[in-house]
Amino acid sequence: MVQKGKWLGPATSTDFTLWRVLDHARFMISRAREMELTQLGMTPEQSHVLDILAESGGSTTINELVEITQRQHHSISTLIDRMHKQKLVTKRKSGTDRRQYEVIITQKGEYLLKNMTRDSIKSIFSCLNGEEMELMRSYLLRLTNEASRMINKED
Repeated sequence: MVQKGKWLGPATSTDFTLWRVLDHARFMISRAREMELTQLGMTPEQSHVLDILAESGGSTTINELVEITQRQHHSISTLIDRMHKQKLVTKRKSGTDRRQYEVIITQKGEYLLKNMTRDSIKSIFSCLNGEEMELMRSYLLRLTNEASRMINKED
């Protein structure tokens, strides 16, 4: 539905149009985050990897990154290669399994992580109160779990 050049969401309330609204909201929030991270020369994907590394004590494997992000192995490998060239991470073969690579955050990666703001996310989500955020979180987790079941069924 459009009113005076402004999109207000779909005219009907089916599950498909709800998905479109959800996808559009995700896109707009991601775009705001991307604009914020561009100031540091980073992408949202790179910041996500740095967050995972920080939460993992500074290192993890490419396979664990694939599992956590649910991205394709080659996509994560390419991302890590780019981050390695930017000196945000180092990578080395695992001592126990030579087929695996360990990814380690560098000082430059830690510096960017410390200086990375989340102001865009805080500002966008400030329109929701705590109860609304918890409800949304639980709904999104239910949808994510259902999608995961469907994907795993097809594999």
